[in-house]
Amino acid sequence: MSTENKADQFKQAFREEGREVLVDLESALLELNENCDDLELVKRVFRALHTLKGSGAMFGFDDLATFTHNLENAFDEVRNGRLAISSELIDLTLAALDQIRAMLEEGIGDAAQADQAACAEILAKVRHLTGKTEKHPVKDKSTPPQAGSESGAGTVSAAATGQVREWSIHFAPGPDFMLNGANPFLLLRELREMGGLAVRASMASVPPLAEMDAERCYVSWELVLSTSAGREAIRDVFIFVEDSCELSIEPVDQPVQETYLQQAAGSAQNAAGGQKSVATAELCAADLTAKALQEKRAQSGGRRKYDAPDTASSLRVPAAKLDQFVNLVGELVTVQARLSEIAAKNDDPEVAAISEEVERLTSSLRENSMNIRMMPIRSTFEKFRRLVHDLARDLGKNVELTIEGADTELDKTVIDQLGDPLMHLIRNSMDHGIEPPPAVG
Repeated sequence: MSTENKADQFKQAFREEGREVLVDLESALLELNENCDDLELVKRVFRALHTLKGSGAMFGFDDLATFTHNLENAFDEVRNGRLAISSELIDLTLAALDQIRAMLEEGIGDAAQADQAACAEILAKVRHLTGKTEKHPVKDKSTPPQAGSESGAGTVSAAATGQVREWSIHFAPGPDFMLNGANPFLLLRELREMGGLAVRASMASVPPLAEMDAERCYVSWELVLSTSAGREAIRDVFIFVEDSCELSIEPVDQPVQETYLQQAAGSAQNAAGGQKSVATAELCAADLTAKALQEKRAQSGGRRKYDAPDTASSLRVPAAKLDQFVNLVGELVTVQARLSEIAAKNDDPEVAAISEEVERLTSSLRENSMNIRMMPIRSTFEKFRRLVHDLARDLGKNVELTIEGADTELDKTVIDQLGDPLMHLIRNSMDHGIEPPPAVG
């Protein structure tokens, strides 16, 4: 498969997952509108926005990533108690989701494009609520972060918001990291925005050329991040890829660079008769980081825990393949019926035994194939929360949507056909079956 085809495949996979994330995000926002003090819902919204931003940047949806990053900042303020949930913030975020959907579908058939004017207006209102200026997480992709480089602007921002401390970060991509379309340099770039960052790449796991897989990342990174952000904020950078990488984030008790600069300077003075070495003062921050972390981390002999067999319990299958599978099972049932008929006409015990065994296996296979197509109707019902919210606001009516039995399973084709009739029923009931609240005064 060509690189271009793989890129298209990754984008399509992101679109499918993005649609699911948007449905869950919309549901969480509407629940949050009714339970403003629920911190778990706030975290759920933040994680969904962070996933859209991180994966969007990885798969080339730069506009989506930049736009979503501003919303993520707002809910980061909420999560940290610096901003209160309000109906205005909920409405702005719901309006933003409509634009994110359009960005997600751009380039597919006649899909409508995002309204740039509406996006700008939404972001202006969000920045007004948070009191922050616009922030662009997606920068020039052609230049990866350099070892030992630090982001001056990030350091100033971190220092201005709280006490700055150093964190030791070990980041080693797993075997499926690159296959999922992830890009480690984008993660490192995002870390640089949080403060001063010292970076050291380790080649210890790189195998001989003959054993190397061109689609796997064998490089790991040792980093020291100087920031006022906490462990969870740093972990949020890796939230989309944490399951496919080896990650540890530990606080550094004593500043790494300061400690080793002092030791190196002392050694240089002793060697040069008390005079400080110029080369010592110019030591690369990343080299100091690597030297400091090398004493704390045991050698693994080039092996990682991700070299163990993959034990994934689920996988995503295209609906077209599933339909083809069910059709083949249907044909098999027809053939099995013919075999049973032939076995009944021929008085042959051996053929009859084989026919009974095939019938048993076919029946089991048919039952399992039909169960595979069964899905909970929750996903269909959850979409109506937004409809009820928007329609109630437009009609000036107080409406509460209660969903029961959402875990009931139906065949996927039946669920697909339920959407439009249910939407029509809800619209009619809200238009004609619910009275507006009495006028005050």
